[in-house]
Amino acid sequence: MPGQNSVTRRFHASLLLLACALLSACATLTQLAYSNAAMAYNNLPPMLSWWVDDYVDMSHGQKDWVRERISRVLDWHRSHELPEYRRFLEHVLARSREPFTVEEVAAAWRDLRKHYRRTAEQVLPEVGDFFLQLDAEQVAQMEKKFADDNRKFVRESVKGTPEERTARRVKRFVAHMEGWLGSLDREQRAMIEAYYRDIPDLIEERLADRKVRQGEILALIRARPAKEAMVAGLRTLFVESQTWRRPEYQKKLAEREQRFFEMIARLSASLSPEQRSHLQTRIRGFMRDIATLSAAG
Repeated sequence: MPGQNSVTRRFHASLLLLACALLSACATLTQLAYSNAAMAYNNLPPMLSWWVDDYVDMSHGQKDWVRERISRVLDWHRSHELPEYRRFLEHVLARSREPFTVEEVAAAWRDLRKHYRRTAEQVLPEVGDFFLQLDAEQVAQMEKKFADDNRKFVRESVKGTPEERTARRVKRFVAHMEGWLGSLDREQRAMIEAYYRDIPDLIEERLADRKVRQGEILALIRARPAKEAMVAGLRTLFVESQTWRRPEYQKKLAEREQRFFEMIARLSASLSPEQRSHLQTRIRGFMRDIATLSAAG
């Protein structure tokens, strides 16, 4: 589903960057059906190892361990999740001949969340093992990096006027949609602009959410619980956020999701034959990538 990938990236990036960058493997893997899959698989071990090292200064042994565990998760993802992505794309392709309904967009989002949760269940034990290896100096480095990330988040979130920030968000999303559909017309751009103009940034709520996760992650690592307790704590933070997130914020997120689904359905109904053909060609290309990557495993 064209818009779903954008939402998945935003949600998963905001979740996983709060842990150590190792956990971003989960979000990255969830996106592989919607990117250059072969390139992503080839580049993930060194890329994620570099990300982790940006949070904690790893020893040579830890670097080797991280690369090996990332490769292990990739092997699992190739054999278990890529076939599920292909089935998902086959369904979307079959339905793409007609406009997507709001209910279908919402169902596709729920399906992607299931992919995310299955991958998280594979990644979390590895993250728990890694966190239990960290010493006090490395935990202090992680705490400093979290603080730096938060300052950057605030700085970028308030850069420019509200109108300028909205224009940047619209520009990014239009570029993403045109990758799926080809050029958008004026009315379609107006639909996207109206959506972003009417939804709040939720900057304060998002920052508070980040800080809660960061604080809980650091507390978990410093407590050095048994691995089972570490993994359970991480699962609560990254998979079961509804159990701790403030109800007011959850309500706002649900409202944003619903309005997004409605916008995507309206956009789908406006597609020209050429745009619909462009979408189908893009989906078939991803399906070929997945087939090639699955065969290579």
